Amino acid sequence: MTIATVLTVFLVILGVMLVFQAYWLFGTALFPRMVGQARDRYKTPIRTTLIGLAVIVPTFLIGFVWLGQSLVWLDQKDGDTFNISNGIGLVIGVVPLMLGAIGSAGLCQLIGLGLPVPGDQSQNWRRVWRGGWVLNFCYLLPFAGWFVILPWGIISGCGAFVTSLSGRGNDRSNDRSRGRGGSRPPRKSSAPESVAKLDDDSPRSSRLQRSQIPSGDSENKPSQRPRRPRRPSRPKPEE
Repeated sequence: MTIATVLTVFLVILGVMLVFQAYWLFGTALFPRMVGQARDRYKTPIRTTLIGLAVIVPTFLIGFVWLGQSLVWLDQKDGDTFNISNGIGLVIGVVPLMLGAIGSAGLCQLIGLGLPVPGDQSQNWRRVWRGGWVLNFCYLLPFAGWFVILPWGIISGCGAFVTSLSGRGNDRSNDRSRGRGGSRPPRKSSAPESVAKLDDDSPRSSRLQRSQIPSGDSENKPSQRPRRPRRPSRPKPEE
């Protein structure tokens, strides 16, 4: 293996990693709310992965089967042109993968939240940037990264993208229904708490009664007024 081959492999891997980073930052910049909802969908990863499988597998098969049949039809007619049928099959097969790459920005943001840095509140894209590099290096792990983590990231990203769009539609419909319905119903004020009546035989009531009864010594003592200070007597003049 020559240095040129090593350099070629290195540049190809670096280019693929930068392409993933570009997709994640693209989704974060244009669809920040969708990426935030996709991040919440990753809190239930099994459900998100199953939804992604239900979306990607049929479309992937339909798209590339369509593309293969169109290529066979072109070979039978000895044609080498790329017609509209080829483009439709390619779009059907590739678009879900692109949506999965964009939806996995929620996973990158979730990873970035676990690696906090001062300034994340003002620059939210840094979380996606850090989490994206962590996820990219996980993709480089031989076999497990190539055949497990990378497919799971794209499949779950597609599921997170689809469910975040459906959740966004539900939020909009709820906002519209609230707007059409007029003002919200006023909140019911809590009724004032009734003062608990004390039983006459309870020990607490007896203590209160004793504290309210004036003692006999206080009645017999006359009320004393405050004495005024005496003025100093003037000396008498001598005769």
